[in-house]
Amino acid sequence: MSGSVELEEIVKVHAAMVRRIATVYERHPDRVDDLVQDVWIAVWHALPRLNNEATLKSYIARITQNICVTHVRRALVRRTQLLSDTLAHPGPPLDEATADAMRLARLVEAVRSLPENLKAVASLYLEEMPIKEIAIALGISESNASVRLHRAKSAIRLSFGGIS
Repeated sequence: MSGSVELEEIVKVHAAMVRRIATVYERHPDRVDDLVQDVWIAVWHALPRLNNEATLKSYIARITQNICVTHVRRALVRRTQLLSDTLAHPGPPLDEATADAMRLARLVEAVRSLPENLKAVASLYLEEMPIKEIAIALGISESNASVRLHRAKSAIRLSFGGIS
């Protein structure tokens, strides 16, 4: 599998997933853009090694996870900038769309605060990947993926004050 036309089509199909996963690992939009660009360069280099096109989504998700985890580890080592975890408390929601956006922001923050192994599973689950594909993408067993997902869900519920 090669060629710019095929890569362009792959990017169109999977761009939103890659951006959402990157957003879980990085708050700053410019850095998210850099991560996404790094992912697509890595995908372009890795495509010749893909043996089964049916696993393309999980293959791209795995590359994205790996690049994001490496990014976070490097940022922790450098510690040149502190990330603020405090969010201003907004006023009451103006409408249902605002309320949905606020719930989504809380969910993203809850996923960001998870340990790396749970964050990886939760971010792929939010991409509506089945457990089998999550396991493949992360290189773990399905039962391990299920356990991690259960733990991630429990931690997220706790961060929402027990509300799911």
